[in-house]
Amino acid sequence: MAAITLGDKVILREKKLSDQIRERGFGEQKGRELILDLFEAAYLQEKEKISIQDEKSNPMSEEDFLKYSAKKIKEFYLKLQVYKDLKERGFVVKTGFKFGFDFRVYPRGKKPGQAHTQWCINVTSQNDKYNFIELSRMIRLAGNLKTKLLNAVVDGENEINYYQLERITP
Repeated sequence: MAAITLGDKVILREKKLSDQIRERGFGEQKGRELILDLFEAAYLQEKEKISIQDEKSNPMSEEDFLKYSAKKIKEFYLKLQVYKDLKERGFVVKTGFKFGFDFRVYPRGKKPGQAHTQWCINVTSQNDKYNFIELSRMIRLAGNLKTKLLNAVVDGENEINYYQLERITP
């Protein structure tokens, strides 16, 4: 059974598959459905764990789904590179949009509810520019959430460098 797109989410209704995927730190259970964000769905589709259909039950290739997602989330491909890198490193990664960041990352081996967010991630390309007011806002926001801010900078070859930013008070 395929997962179905619904706006900026993907819904998986098959219980056995949903339980397996949720056990690995993906999605959020809502009643009988597992709700995946677009990054989780793209990652699972690439790993051939799920197949995805549009709202009309038409199968979506990886390319179709990436195009669909890019229309929903600004800089989707750039952010997906960071998401995949963090997943490959063994972290549970959730979106952080409602907190003002691209992602929230939990300590290895922990899921939301088992541990507090280890990092808030802001994703940028090597060509992005920030001023000190924007950086200060992000650092303060991360501090208010009692977590650390990482800026993930993706270069032209899709290499990712992580920079931890924090406020130092003398």
